[in-house]
Amino acid sequence: MSRAQRAPAALRVLHVIESMVVGGAEAMVIEQVRHAAPGVESLVCALNRGGVALEAAAAHGARTFLLAKSGQHAAGLLRLARLMREERVTVVNGHNPTGGLYALPAARWAGVPVAFRTEHSVHYPGRHSRVYPILERVGTALADGVICVCQAALESHAPRMRWAASRFVSIPNGVSDYRPARSRAELREALGLTPETCAILTVGSLTRQKAYHVLIDAFAIVARAHPNPWLLIAGDGPLKGSLEARAAAAGVADRIRWLGPRTDVGDLVHAADLFTLSSEREGLSISLLEAMRGSRAAVVTRVGGSAEALVEGESGHLVPPHDPVALGQALARLALDPSRREAFGRAGRERWSLRFTAERMVRDTEALYRAALARRGHAAGAVPSQARRAHAAS
Repeated sequence: MSRAQRAPAALRVLHVIESMVVGGAEAMVIEQVRHAAPGVESLVCALNRGGVALEAAAAHGARTFLLAKSGQHAAGLLRLARLMREERVTVVNGHNPTGGLYALPAARWAGVPVAFRTEHSVHYPGRHSRVYPILERVGTALADGVICVCQAALESHAPRMRWAASRFVSIPNGVSDYRPARSRAELREALGLTPETCAILTVGSLTRQKAYHVLIDAFAIVARAHPNPWLLIAGDGPLKGSLEARAAAAGVADRIRWLGPRTDVGDLVHAADLFTLSSEREGLSISLLEAMRGSRAAVVTRVGGSAEALVEGESGHLVPPHDPVALGQALARLALDPSRREAFGRAGRERWSLRFTAERMVRDTEALYRAALARRGHAAGAVPSQARRAHAAS
């Protein structure tokens, strides 16, 4: 059936994002597509690069587009606005800085009724170029709202734009349930893990933000306390060489598995005994939510939305960033205490099921869209159940 012959969807939502390769923002776009309500048609436009995430979005029913703007900003905006008009888009959501900075002007140019941008990270000093704050203000002025993936992100962004603070809303990230096709024993065997091994998993790009140098130093503490620990690092990036050298200097190189970028994090969680993050900053980590979903205890740094997801002493431990001793000691205690790990894991899964499912996230996001459309006289909508708005500062 041609586009002209299809019955129009109640909502035609276009997600605009810089790339659809592998990453947290990309994963959340896929979840939005996967759990879209009946009557919601999803479209996904990658500005620069496609990849496995764009393919996954298509597999879940999205119409996908690759703009390939290649630095041609004006031409890219024109093409994006034309796409919005041709596809009769009713809602645009621009993800992260680049997606938002392109999506919002194009949406207003194309006459799209409602446009949002989503912040997947906290604000931090030195973020992007000196021009970015100006463009961010323009994007916020053009937006019906700014979705932040955790309360910490909202609290870092909204105060910087007090004139628009009421437009900021927190809708926590969520992930779908997952049941591995293979047994835990099979998955561990494939990774070369013995029954006696305590496997500690971390997931993320090998970049400064993830502070893996802190984790390697912390793991050296674990290796002195536990007879057979392994550290599984899923991710790749520019710091791999220096991190391998640090592991060798710390005497733990033979106990670290560099797994590279992976799309089977659910299986890795199932195989592991513990999950950890050493990040110096985060939004709301998708891999942490996947660990909680998989009933794995976690030790993570108290940054961004991690403290909103993990409850200290109930589903894991929160430690200060940049503190390898605190991280190492917390990991070592849990590595030596299987019963505590199991109890933390059960509590983590329960908390995930109550607060951090993909279904809840998508329901709240779509309710936000409908409420905005209703305010503009397009359609009635419900108020999101768990969305939390910022209050304008006095």
